[in-house]
Amino acid sequence: MSEINKKDKWNHCFRRFFQLFRKGNENTFMYAGITVCVVAVITPFLTLLFVWLFRKTIDFDNLGPVGDFFGGTTVGLFNLASILLVLATVKMQSIELKETRIEFETTNKTLIKQQFDNTFFNMINLHNEIVSSLHISDHQGKYALSYLNSQIKSYYGTVQLDDKRARIVRSYESFYAKYYFGHYFRNMYRILKFIDETEELSVSEKKNYIGILRAQLSTGELLLIFYNALSVRGKKFKALILKYNFFDDLLDDDDFYKVLRHYLFK
Repeated sequence: MSEINKKDKWNHCFRRFFQLFRKGNENTFMYAGITVCVVAVITPFLTLLFVWLFRKTIDFDNLGPVGDFFGGTTVGLFNLASILLVLATVKMQSIELKETRIEFETTNKTLIKQQFDNTFFNMINLHNEIVSSLHISDHQGKYALSYLNSQIKSYYGTVQLDDKRARIVRSYESFYAKYYFGHYFRNMYRILKFIDETEELSVSEKKNYIGILRAQLSTGELLLIFYNALSVRGKKFKALILKYNFFDDLLDDDDFYKVLRHYLFK
């Protein structure tokens, strides 16, 4: 057999051994080691028993060679037992390390989740503060946004354009230039983007957080977000709106939305 073939054979044996070691149970190695220890301990006594049974007497002077033989055998058994017990120890440590790693990953995920929750709800609070600070004409907060929505709808009817999308965008842009509420949409976009880019969240979890965000919004706010998504200003916002079906069926009862919603997909 060539040296290469011998080397391949030994490599195969080692690979096979480590495969069995990985699959093996630590208790198997431990019980095997204990069994070998017991065999090693009782071997001398079994030797004396067999000699006594066959000769009815024990001549210790003549047992020297036999003792040397079994002594060498016993030492080998103890060495084997030591190896098996070491393997059992390594296996148990490997399992403990795996459990520790799993526990660490679980703890790490929990901490990341807590950090996300803290940031998310702080952003929700900031959103509510932004809404509360809005002043349009004599209206404030959510009432200001509802008033703004009604004004855009009214202005839409006066715009002399055949393209309905162009008419709503013209109406929206007119009031956007008149009143300062761009920070409202920027914050909304940041919240959606923050949810979308958090890799530790599953798709269902992301949709759940977006549902929490939508629950903060009035119908007037949702319609303003819709107008913004149809304009050039809301191009990035629109991508996230479509990705997570942001409006869902919340605006299906609004006649204005029914007429214009198909433009959202163009």
